[in-house]
Parts: sequence; structure tokens; C-alpha cells
Amino acid sequence: MADHKWAAPEHQDVPIYAAESLPLDAIGEPVPLDTPEPVWIDHLRFDQIGVLEKVKAFAVARSDVAVYVEISWQGRLQRAWVPRASVTRRKLAPRHD
Repeated sequence: MADHKWAAPEHQDVPIYAAESLPLDAIGEPVPLDTPEPVWIDHLRFDQIGVLEKVKAFAVARSDVAVYVEISWQGRLQRAWVPRASVTRRKLAPRHD
């Protein structure tokens, strides 16, 4: 019987496509929210993917012109400043613990 040496599998790095974010000088005076609010983002553009029509996110800060959102995309947390006009509130389903 041949001796086989075990080695951990090698996986290629998966590229992370970032969401487009407004420049910091275009967001105005942001105010942090007390608790994250569930929101929808309409027409969010990602590098090398293009525009996704509707994305689930959580708003964590906002200004008069922009909202700072946390997005779980490709299994990783991403943050972006998006135009306030592209954000609408969403309602979470009640939990049944």
C-alpha cells in the first residue's frame, strides 16, 4: 500500500465585486442611526457585474442626500454610501422562535 501524504486543498481566491459608493465629499453631514434599519436599494452598481435591480441592506447612517448601508454580498459584509432616493424601507418578517 502506497503512503499518501495529506495536504489541505488549495482554493483560488474569489474576487470580491464592490458596490459603488458616493464620494465622501458628496454625502453631506451624516448622522448615525441608533439601530440599523432594514432597507431596499434600487439599482445598485457593482464592479464588473453591473447593476442589480434590488438589493437588501441595512442603513446605519444617513444625511440629506445619502444613506450609509451595510450589504451582505457574496458572503462578505460591504459598506457603501448610496443616494437617498434609491433607498426604501423594508419590513422584516416576524421571528418565530
